Amino acid sequence: MAAQYQVGSERRSSEFDESYDDEKQIRGAIFSEPLSKVGRRTLVTVPITATLGQTISAMNERQVGCALIVRDGKLAGIFTERDVLRKVVPASLPLTTPVAKVMTADPDILPETASVAYALRHMTVEGYRHIPLVDGQQRPTGVLSLRDIVAWICDLFPQGVLNIPPKPDAPKTTDGG
Repeated sequence: MAAQYQVGSERRSSEFDESYDDEKQIRGAIFSEPLSKVGRRTLVTVPITATLGQTISAMNERQVGCALIVRDGKLAGIFTERDVLRKVVPASLPLTTPVAKVMTADPDILPETASVAYALRHMTVEGYRHIPLVDGQQRPTGVLSLRDIVAWICDLFPQGVLNIPPKPDAPKTTDGG
């Protein structure tokens, strides 16, 4: 039962109840909000004929961790920072190598109508950091990253998140507050 107290003629909830309400709000949002409501970084697409050098340059210019590879406007694959570290660097592949040789072809996808909870489960189970979002014709509409989901959760409670001390253990004294 919610602990309430009276201040004058106004009824107020305790801090415990407020944190419980926060938890309910997060849980409700995660299960009900579609991915279209989650802010995302710039979508980087490159044609399937692009080279590694072109693809990596496009990712670096836009400061994103992946690029979607398209053929005739439809999703053909995904190329990520992990691909650079696991496939390109160990094999010392030249930057002139076609990205199609090292991309993940036909990656798992989600529609923008999927819930945040579904995306989190899918990404966690499969170990993905990025998942392409597509429309009904398999055209890329975005990329969802774990970073995007964390930012979205923080945006649910901006005042609470922004008021957290910059160091988790600060302040250590009453003078530090």
